[in-house]
Amino acid sequence: MDTRRELSLIRKQYREYHKKTGEFITWFSFVAFGAGGSTYDDVYDEGPAGSGGKRYQKGIPIPVIQITETEDTKRAIPEGRQPVQVVNVVLSVDDMRDAGVPDVFEYQRHLNDLFFYDARYYQVTMYRVRGRAKDDLLVVIEGIEIYVDDEMPNDPGPEPMVISNFPWPASLPTVS
Repeated sequence: MDTRRELSLIRKQYREYHKKTGEFITWFSFVAFGAGGSTYDDVYDEGPAGSGGKRYQKGIPIPVIQITETEDTKRAIPEGRQPVQVVNVVLSVDDMRDAGVPDVFEYQRHLNDLFFYDARYYQVTMYRVRGRAKDDLLVVIEGIEIYVDDEMPNDPGPEPMVISNFPWPASLPTVS
């Protein structure tokens, strides 16, 4: 068995599957703390007032093999509990590399990253590389929904995403 041939066939099937589903996420890589990067206040664990805070690179669209969403099982009650959603995302390592995500195989670097899916921002809570056959095949990511305006005070955060809500069509297309 030639593992290079097997890997190319597996990746070909991933791409065919993606052509049918068309799902993707927008990935925001965290800019590390340090010179010219992210900054935070040691006491309050948030961005210092004025300038600074957590910074993210420009968003990168990445095709997705599978996404599962788990809605919050608790209730949104008037006392202030904010419902959050958890998603599990399966991506191809090759697609992440092609998109320009650095060090795809290293989990620690990505634990501060964010991604955008279905008009929501998610913080990476788990990052696992799976299916090694001379090269990595899959990345499984778990993300928890965050409210950028509420949870990232004084941070520039990720670039804002434009959401277009198109009207529902008045009639279905006719077949000629």
